Amino acid sequence: MVKLTGFSNIVGDKTIISGCITTGSDVSNGVVYVNGEMYEFRGGLAQTKVIIKEETTNLVYKNNNSYPAVKTNYVTFGTGIDAMNWSDFKPGYPTKDIATGLAGKADQAAFDSLANAFTIVATKMATIEMGAQKNVQADWNEANNGSNSYIKNKPNISNPFLHKDKYDIGDVFDEDLLTVTFSDVGTADYIVSGGLVGTNSDFTQDANVYFQTREHTRTSFKLVLTEQAGGRFQKLWLHYALIPL
Repeated sequence: MVKLTGFSNIVGDKTIISGCITTGSDVSNGVVYVNGEMYEFRGGLAQTKVIIKEETTNLVYKNNNSYPAVKTNYVTFGTGIDAMNWSDFKPGYPTKDIATGLAGKADQAAFDSLANAFTIVATKMATIEMGAQKNVQADWNEANNGSNSYIKNKPNISNPFLHKDKYDIGDVFDEDLLTVTFSDVGTADYIVSGGLVGTNSDFTQDANVYFQTREHTRTSFKLVLTEQAGGRFQKLWLHYALIPL
């Protein structure tokens, strides 16, 4: 056993320093670091628990008597008091390789860059409330390119109408029944939304007329017009849109 109490500051507890290779159901010999000390690991058939064991070696002294002289502690598979989970032991990461992962910078520059990155992250995290979620500004026009602002399942509202147009009514004689026709819209189940637009230079002539619709088909509907005050000359248009139900 070799004591290296400061080594844990680098690799951390329950670290595989070398060996301990799993082949099938067997684990090879190696070296592990646990509880602040380096231990020989004696492998064998893999089990879920490992334990620190002590082995005593006797030496023969000048009086020809054999006495316990050398104690060796090692880690191996087994159960008992203070047994540890073998799954908690992980291989260490060479600290010198951190520089390689940072665009080939020199070691000191690599550590400085890493420290600066952690400082930036820590500073930002300190400003975020516990349980806060990402605030994304949704963009209706954002393409589906992986952006967080992309809106999925957008409804198509560029033209929510079956048909829209205008119809020249002209003058209304007391009550008129007109037929407004259009190309097949595929259904007779729609709402006619619209309004009367007066074009007479004397707006009073176009007043006092109201309308309703009836007999909707896929290609037409009937327009019922009522003039509330007779003797007037209208120049009216119907501006309308068909909204599916």
